[in-house]
Amino acid sequence: MVAYLVAILVSVTLLKQIDDPVIAIPLALLPMVPAWFVLTSVVRYTRQLDELQRQVQFEGLAFAFGGTAMVTFSYGLLENAGFPELNWTWVWPVMAVMWGIGLTVASRRYR
Repeated sequence: MVAYLVAILVSVTLLKQIDDPVIAIPLALLPMVPAWFVLTSVVRYTRQLDELQRQVQFEGLAFAFGGTAMVTFSYGLLENAGFPELNWTWVWPVMAVMWGIGLTVASRRYR
């Protein structure tokens, strides 16, 4: 995640100085390289879990999926009422928060 943060900062900073799309496109996608490593780490971690832990993760992700859909869809409708447009990069933070809430609820269920 530190590498992802650094890549975001480098990407955003350099994109403000570059006008060439040939350079801007890969530079804009630079943070996806460490994001790929985060994804593979999560998958590897999930494969090592026992059945109960997998169930808790599954319920957390199910809540995150549905909750993120509700939040983003609701905000999209609110944009029609004059709310400011938000960048798509806000979807992941919403999903991460929803996953955390879902994990908390699911883990309490199986105590």
